[in-house]
Formats: sequence, structure tokens, C-alpha cells
Amino acid sequence: MQENIIVLDSFYEPLAAHLARTKLEAAGIPCFLTNENLVSLNRMYSPVAGGVRLHVYQRDAARAAEILREPPVMRAVPGGLAEPAAPETARCPRCGSDEVTYDAAAEPGAAHWFVALLSRLRRYPLQGRAHHCFHCGLNW
Repeated sequence: MQENIIVLDSFYEPLAAHLARTKLEAAGIPCFLTNENLVSLNRMYSPVAGGVRLHVYQRDAARAAEILREPPVMRAVPGGLAEPAAPETARCPRCGSDEVTYDAAAEPGAAHWFVALLSRLRRYPLQGRAHHCFHCGLNW
């Protein structure tokens, strides 16, 4: 019987791919990575090559996706109970837009590496300013 191997996910950072592989192997799911050497040679190859790909057997795909799904962020509350954190929505004091970020964290996706780079570059000129409005450009 032939078993199909599928690409479960792709990562633009080799370290993130290795962490995902380690999680799956710890759970007993056989998996392997491809393109890791190409991406390690030069990070600019990552978008062209499709990133570092994580492969699993098709029969294990649902369980692997469940293992890799991140748990909800928990926040401690008075009394010792923890509940999922509600997303905080900041508003720009100049234009009132809700397109505001606090130290722009990189989101997974095609431009993940680009957003991470801009986040690092933006941090130094701002000198401690934490909020940025994408609508009007105000930093506060």
C-alpha cells in the first residue's frame, strides 16, 4: 500500500521549521523538512523556494495540524483564574483609526520576513515609542 506524503506547512525561517518538526517528532508523528539547506544558504531564496517545507504522511495531517496550532493567549486575572485574552484595540489619538500596532509583531504569511525586518528597523528611530498608526503614520 502506498502512502501519500503532503506538505503540511512552510516556514520562512529554518528555526521555526525545526521547532515545528521537533514538536511533531515529540508527539510521535514522523515528518521531515525540505529546502532547509537552500534557505540557510541565503535568506533571500526563501520566498522563491517556498520556504522550508514540513512534510508529513497524509494520515497524520489532521493530528499534526492540531499539535502545531498555537494555544490561546492566557491572561491572569484576580482570584487566580485565567481566561483567554481579549484583543486590545488601540485607537489613534490623531485620526481615530484602529489600524494601530504595538511593536509590529510579524504575522505568518508571505511577507513575514519583510514585516519582521521593518519592525526591527522601525524600533531604532522611534526611541521607545511603542504605538504606530498605519492610517496617518503617527507614532506615540
